[in-house]
Amino acid sequence: MSSQIIEAEQKLADLLPEKRLEGSPTAALIAAAKLWSETVWEYALSVGPMPLTNDQLIQGKLLAKNPIYICGVHRSGTTLVKDILEGHPDLVVLPSEGTWYTNLEYKLSLLPKDAWIVFLAKEWLRRLANPINQPPYWLAGRSAVDSSPYVDFARYLMAWWGHVKRDNDQWPHIALVLAWASCTNKLSARYWVDKTPVNERYLARIRDSVPHAKIIHVVRHPLATLTSRKKMEPSVSFRHALADLKVSFSVAAKQSALNYSHYMQVHYEELCEEPELITTEIASFLGIPMSAALNQPTVAGIPVQANSSFIKEPVAGEVIKTTEHQQQDLLSVAEKDLIAAYIGSLSAKLKYPLHRVGFIRGLYLRIRYRLLR
Repeated sequence: MSSQIIEAEQKLADLLPEKRLEGSPTAALIAAAKLWSETVWEYALSVGPMPLTNDQLIQGKLLAKNPIYICGVHRSGTTLVKDILEGHPDLVVLPSEGTWYTNLEYKLSLLPKDAWIVFLAKEWLRRLANPINQPPYWLAGRSAVDSSPYVDFARYLMAWWGHVKRDNDQWPHIALVLAWASCTNKLSARYWVDKTPVNERYLARIRDSVPHAKIIHVVRHPLATLTSRKKMEPSVSFRHALADLKVSFSVAAKQSALNYSHYMQVHYEELCEEPELITTEIASFLGIPMSAALNQPTVAGIPVQANSSFIKEPVAGEVIKTTEHQQQDLLSVAEKDLIAAYIGSLSAKLKYPLHRVGFIRGLYLRIRYRLLR
């Protein structure tokens, strides 16, 4: 193994924050991640694609047809659902947000096609090392003198890039999924799992691409969702956060009315209060057996920080009840009234009744925040 990989990896490891990063990564951290991913990719190129057996090809092509998409607006609890499913033996779960439709598809469209794999490989190498700027890091393990799981991942991506059928609009993403499944010895899994907030906007495209896709749509009380987003994403305007929530709730209400067999709605509060009951329902929806792994949120087998942005030192691997992580009251009276006026009827359909706001007051707030539509 190249000593340059070991050195670059250690430099990156030394810069990763010990706790959740508040704010943006430093320039030094970004530069170290870029250098490390480029070093890994260049070494993988010098070795070439990983050989695939006939059994691997058969398993991979079957797995590719069976995705699970976890979606919902930002701060609604999608990460908790992903982390609960992560350890199940029948599932291979991407350890970072997939973001194919929301981000990567567009970025690839700006590049020549022969540069796609290079961009995607380096992007995902960095995500595997540091998925969300907080522990756990190095989700494939650490490189050693005689081997590197990240070189293996890059080589598997090269291999699957040439074998995945290019008959749908997300074939590069599927090649990446199969590379991760190969690295984690989970090609024989029944489903692959992608968690990406706001993917509910792309349900039609997802179903056209992979007709057997199962959808888990996470919803959460609008006041709690927007409070969490205000705390964790202060750069996002309240207006845009509320508009995003309305789109997500509209999809949820429509899908519930259609009673689509491959669609499940999960209420975050119910998952927190009765995790065993809700995970049993999720397992039944997916057609997989219950497993002890569903009782503990993990990433790459590592217990992860509990589901709260308002507790400074949450215990890893626990599901915290909503009553145990009370939020600060960060929303103004005007913001609460606007929420009720703008999405009150939708919210009620999803079992989240809000207070009533007078017509004149509601109209004034919608004009003020430019949310008349």
